[in-house]
Amino acid sequence: MMIVPWTEFAVGPLRSPILVLMGAVGCVLLIACSNIAGLMLARSGARSREIAVRAALGAGRWRLIQQTMAESLVLSVLGTAAGLFLALGGIRLLLLLAPETVSQSVAIRIDGWVLAFTAAAGILAGLLFGLAPAWQVARIGRYDSLKEGAVARVRLAWAGRDCGRFWWPVR
Repeated sequence: MMIVPWTEFAVGPLRSPILVLMGAVGCVLLIACSNIAGLMLARSGARSREIAVRAALGAGRWRLIQQTMAESLVLSVLGTAAGLFLALGGIRLLLLLAPETVSQSVAIRIDGWVLAFTAAAGILAGLLFGLAPAWQVARIGRYDSLKEGAVARVRLAWAGRDCGRFWWPVR
């Protein structure tokens, strides 16, 4: 007779599929975070005029970076909360579908350690993937976007008028 640890006895044959599943979840998290960072970069590029107005009104670079990082953290906290609610439902569903030997022998639940790890991972992901948009906000020239907007507005104002006969001042 050989003594085997309880976890190995209960989940022994399922250990490698669980590790593969954990790796896949990590890859999905990485892909989702990079997609959100890309969307935030595109959004901050589209908001360059708003950022330039804020800077012209007196907001410093540090304040603009704080705003961008706060938006990133709000997104990550909301995503983490949604993931936890999906995990709760997923655990219940998987326990209903699991064979009786697995569902009775292993107590699968979300405890304090899982919540702490998930919260830490969500906040860390929000901080790390919020740095790129914050870096872009810090590099934007204070008044360049306002100048570009004015030039574009002048071109739009003159585009619909016959500039050969009359000179229309831009108001």
